[in-house]
Amino acid sequence: MLKRILSTPIIAALGAVIAGAQTPAPASPAGVASLRGIVTDSLHEIPLRGALVRVENTTREAVTDSLGRYRIDSVSAGQHRLLVIHPLLDTLGISLVTQPMSFAAGDDKEIFLSVPGNETLVSLLCTAARRALGPAALVGFVRDADTEAAAQGAKVSLLWYESDPLGFKKTPRVREQQIGADGRYRICGLPETMNGKLQVFRGGVQTGEVPVELGGTSGTNLLAMRSMSISSTSQVVASASTDTGAKTTIVRGRSRVTGKILNKYGQPIVGARVELQNTGAATKTRANGDFTLDSLPSGTQTLEIRQLGFAPTEVAVELSAANPQNVTVKMTDYVPVLSEMRVTANREHGLSDVGFADRKKSGMGYYLDADQLKTRQTVQFSDMLRTVPGVRVQPGGNGTNVITSSRNPTGGCVTFYVDGAPWQQMTPGDLDTYVRPEEVAALEVYNGSTTPAQFQQPGLTGCTTVVIWTERRINRKR
Repeated sequence: MLKRILSTPIIAALGAVIAGAQTPAPASPAGVASLRGIVTDSLHEIPLRGALVRVENTTREAVTDSLGRYRIDSVSAGQHRLLVIHPLLDTLGISLVTQPMSFAAGDDKEIFLSVPGNETLVSLLCTAARRALGPAALVGFVRDADTEAAAQGAKVSLLWYESDPLGFKKTPRVREQQIGADGRYRICGLPETMNGKLQVFRGGVQTGEVPVELGGTSGTNLLAMRSMSISSTSQVVASASTDTGAKTTIVRGRSRVTGKILNKYGQPIVGARVELQNTGAATKTRANGDFTLDSLPSGTQTLEIRQLGFAPTEVAVELSAANPQNVTVKMTDYVPVLSEMRVTANREHGLSDVGFADRKKSGMGYYLDADQLKTRQTVQFSDMLRTVPGVRVQPGGNGTNVITSSRNPTGGCVTFYVDGAPWQQMTPGDLDTYVRPEEVAALEVYNGSTTPAQFQQPGLTGCTTVVIWTERRINRKR
């Protein structure tokens, strides 16, 4: 006998409001029943694939297929509740279970289950006081990448910019939360639409910056979810304090990532630079587009890929010493996009955020902003440095130039930082291959002891240091 129950309510462990459910009439406990149906993810408006549907306190269960369908046979007659288990619910930090339902011998019930939608979940996860600050929320779980346990004591930091109505002025907003014993975080009261960056910090180690978006193209996505992981065994090999008191670190570990870099047609890109954000670890792709990076910190990290003719690309990866990661990245063609008034306004705020403006006021180095760089009309990046005091630019072959210190007659050492991170040269002069002049928003040049602590490397304190800030870093959405 087929009986259908539509949209069976699901109870969230943290206290959802339950509507009345249609249930069949009581029947004899003897014999067995069966049930089938579909589980829907109302949050993303798609079937919930891979969900475990279990009859509570029994061994009867089933996993949903690609269409969200499930079927469970041999259910004993009597009162039962259904449990839904899925990683999506783990990320949300909720447990879902139906109200008790009666099953009679011979019943064949069709039961449709659904995970609550955006507004319902936000109302469950956030207090009314927090929702009054903003209708959206960001939730997730932070684990230890090496032990899989909750990363207790870590700090989650969300950074975004709020723009004025004309989009000229950006005001930074930061929300942070400590991770407790359950490993979960919940940031409520966020704006309806937002583009931000999420990071996790613990014990001098940090993850890569992961993009977070609220609103989307439809403007209806009020709940974002992002689980992260951070290492507990990685080693800090270098650390320095910035002008603002924050610390920059270089970290090494036992993780490995391999992969392939392709163009939009699926063809390999040769010689693309692949770097793990904030670590200094970098390599170039081989003739078949393959790359390998070793000795990396585990956890949520970000790969940055660059090659002339292509838009710089960032990809989040989950690294583990136990399970090497493999990724395939498709790069898109580089297309300059300029809106002069907006870019100029954003650039000024961006340069202030990274400390450029304050360091320029100190007068300890040589500084070039975008307006000064624009007048140089250079073809290659290195040409921007030709008239900079203390720097020598010489031909290096293959159309590139080698940058050395003019303060040493034999060619003194020069260290580079791009967007605040150390730049490891694969070959002398490779900056001309990976950084376009029109990408550069500002330059800082220091000689020896005048170099700020955050741009010094152990054993290289006497070197000339060139700090490059790109338009992408200064004007990026947050």
